[in-house]
Amino acid sequence: MLQDLLSEDNVSFHYPAETWEDVIRHGGQLMVDAGFTEPTYIEAMVEVVREMGPYIVLAPGLAMPHARPEMGVKQVGTALVTLEKPVDFGSPENDPVSVALFLCAPNKDEHIQLLTDIATLFEDEEFLDAAANFESIEDVQEFLSEHLEDAY
Repeated sequence: MLQDLLSEDNVSFHYPAETWEDVIRHGGQLMVDAGFTEPTYIEAMVEVVREMGPYIVLAPGLAMPHARPEMGVKQVGTALVTLEKPVDFGSPENDPVSVALFLCAPNKDEHIQLLTDIATLFEDEEFLDAAANFESIEDVQEFLSEHLEDAY
């Protein structure tokens, strides 16, 4: 599912973010521009981190920004942002973040399938290093096809 959702329009390489908010706003705008969410979803993702802390930093160097479906999700979607330099999100165990994989889903079933793919990636020890070197959507798609197909 993940490789079907990522395209040139919702992937950003070596983004020069200064703060975790920059990262979330940039990736959120990619999802808005792709038609996955309303602009309200961007602010909802920022508020989630402000209110609940950096729980979205799920593994060393990897964040998964998201918010509740009712906050502006139009359809299942994702965005990938790799950072020019790592950014602290406030997670002592997993900072700094160098890759953010965003998600949104309008219902539980699609949400679970997308989370399954993302969890598979985050468990893959090669993903963080590979993502830091992605230069094109073709690089992303090649990695996903090699690493996610083995998971099923």
